[in-house]
Amino acid sequence: MLQLVTHRPNQQQPAFTFFILNKGMNSGKPLTAPCANCFMAICSSENEKEMYYWLCWGLWQAKAFDHFLTGSVIMFIRKKELLDLLQKQAARINQEAYTATVTKVQAMAQHEEKLLQQLQLMKQLKRAMIRAHLQH
Repeated sequence: MLQLVTHRPNQQQPAFTFFILNKGMNSGKPLTAPCANCFMAICSSENEKEMYYWLCWGLWQAKAFDHFLTGSVIMFIRKKELLDLLQKQAARINQEAYTATVTKVQAMAQHEEKLLQQLQLMKQLKRAMIRAHLQH
């Protein structure tokens, strides 16, 4: 069963935990490491953690949290509204199909990371080639 608590620095992190940004225009974004403005999402198993992490990621990508943002200067999402939305969406998904989709998304994310690394190396190579010709 998913629990959300406000993260505090130096707070003990139970097993099967991930974090969800709760302030700013990226509210709802799942994180693997804590930050100053986040909720700690505590799950009962690794499978539940993965399921909720990717559900949260998908809802964030779909901008499903935008409707729940409150505040005039710094936007934020309320813990109860976030928890209700996650539980409502979790109850709707077909677990088998969802797991297959998450596996594909994870593979694509790994491929994307490799491509980003290759692009970074290409940028470095271009700079090195130009520098070699500009130095006396």
